[in-house]
Amino acid sequence: MRTALASLAALLVFAVAARADLVIVQKVEGGGQAGEQKMRIKGKQARADLTATLSMISDGATGEMITLVHSGKTFLKVSAEETKAMMQQLLAQRPAGEPVKLQPTEKKEKVGEYECEIFTVALGAMKITYWIAKDFPNYPAVLAQLDQFQSGAISAMGKGLLPEMKDFPGLPMKTEIELGGKKTVTTLVSVKEENVDPAIFKIPAGYQEVTSPALKFQPEK
Repeated sequence: MRTALASLAALLVFAVAARADLVIVQKVEGGGQAGEQKMRIKGKQARADLTATLSMISDGATGEMITLVHSGKTFLKVSAEETKAMMQQLLAQRPAGEPVKLQPTEKKEKVGEYECEIFTVALGAMKITYWIAKDFPNYPAVLAQLDQFQSGAISAMGKGLLPEMKDFPGLPMKTEIELGGKKTVTTLVSVKEENVDPAIFKIPAGYQEVTSPALKFQPEK
């Protein structure tokens, strides 16, 4: 269950660097993952190729998420209702009446060629740390593109879960999610505007749907 919640939180965090028809490459370490991942975004749809054998497609308009397992040519759907339930699980960890805000640490660290200021966010048992570059070229335009996501189902479900885009003083170059004593670190490698083929958001021909209780959301007792 912790893995599912962390993955969902990572998806929301990642959206901070997203805009339509965008290709983002990031390096991920921890949480059972290692190596580079590619995310392609067009409108309210996103596809993340997590490994050579695993991809995730999310529809921001409906809230549905689909996991593709290429090695077995299978796919697993997580409905909007299940996505909402996971969001509510995360929201329940937020202190009542307290908006989620970036907390400055007064620390700085270089990520790649950019000098970054370090901010944190606490969400119950989950802690998120951002390394934010205020001098990233044209970062306000990147963040402004998130307006279209704010009207999407996933964003609406998670409203109040993470800081609003207007609160980010730059572009997150590195993000660390800590949950249950485990850390997952995501570092931005590249951001490029490219035309994204809408066909990549469809389930490939020949893939069979499966149901896995281990991957589906189950409310914690």
